[in-house]
Amino acid sequence: MRLVGIPRCKVPHEEAGKLIARAWNLFIDVDGAGGRQICPLPHAQLENIRIDREEVKKWDNYSCWDRYQEIKDQLTIQESGLLLSHLLLISGGEVNLKNSGLWDMIRSHALCNHEFSDFEDIWFMYKLKEGQSNMARRIFDEAAECGLEYSFNTHVSTIQQLPSDFVQVLTRDGQCFTGRKLICTAPLNTLKSLKFNPPLSALRQEAVEIGHINYMTKIHAVVEGSGMVSWNGACYPNALLYAYGDGILPSGDTHLVAFGADERRHFVPEHSPEKIIQAFENLHPMDVKKLVFHNWNNDSYSQAGPCFWPPGFMTKYQNELQSRHGSIFFASADWAHGWRAFIDGALEQGFLNARDVLEELRQEDRDNAATKSSL
Repeated sequence: MRLVGIPRCKVPHEEAGKLIARAWNLFIDVDGAGGRQICPLPHAQLENIRIDREEVKKWDNYSCWDRYQEIKDQLTIQESGLLLSHLLLISGGEVNLKNSGLWDMIRSHALCNHEFSDFEDIWFMYKLKEGQSNMARRIFDEAAECGLEYSFNTHVSTIQQLPSDFVQVLTRDGQCFTGRKLICTAPLNTLKSLKFNPPLSALRQEAVEIGHINYMTKIHAVVEGSGMVSWNGACYPNALLYAYGDGILPSGDTHLVAFGADERRHFVPEHSPEKIIQAFENLHPMDVKKLVFHNWNNDSYSQAGPCFWPPGFMTKYQNELQSRHGSIFFASADWAHGWRAFIDGALEQGFLNARDVLEELRQEDRDNAATKSSL
């Protein structure tokens, strides 16, 4: 552990856990009940009739920095450094935390049963045996077997609704796809690259222009030997704030995973590999043999990392982002009710919108059949 104001030190996992747990619990306890009163049901943040929406709006308008200022005098130097690095690990926002919304922290805490002790188990412990890519491939293969038609490397330029209520998708290379309904799964930060005709509502356009704020850095490293397999480290400030051992590779070396906040102004990993090595060594002395990463912030199909909203965003824009636009439906983990930014959130929004589309298509078919039979 290497935090501002104190020299580098080794701390047992249990002790470090107690330090961050105390700091987190102070930070999240905005209602005197550990968030249980203000956000008892994280999948119904705005629809819970027992909760005053204005009270939700009040805390939604807070930044993480605002809340930190309220409790910082109750924290030790170690607790303060661990809390700040942990908040940035989650939000991926600017290092001053002023663009990281407090509400997404409250929601995240509620999703972990309002217990910090459940955070690591729920977020990190359980993994897909063959990885996310394998799962995506299996989903795709199943859909293809059921008749899915698809086109890869096809960048959409325009989505327009026709007078017939059909929807037309135009691509940059001149292709055209037409259907009765369209489910748009484009991430929030990519929507501004698409043209909609008729235009999106003014409120949705406003949300799209603001976007979310998670421009995190995530880097995998292979380090010499097996000595760091059970290691966790934090360094604040640093280009990489947190890293942990994620298993032994067949070579006998250790796989580490590291995370940083929004450092785009000073640190672009693919341009500065030497800064990556230095950031790892700031966490702990190690012999880095290999680095693996993908810069999602520069990827045209994501334009950021996992979604995290700025202050005031949820209460103003969530309902609008989830709403339809004529025959266009929007399904993305970036505006899920509960597990926003997670696969679970993508499944939630995909299911809800697919259900609505199917029900509407079936009703239209029944109506058309009834009309024809009456002629």
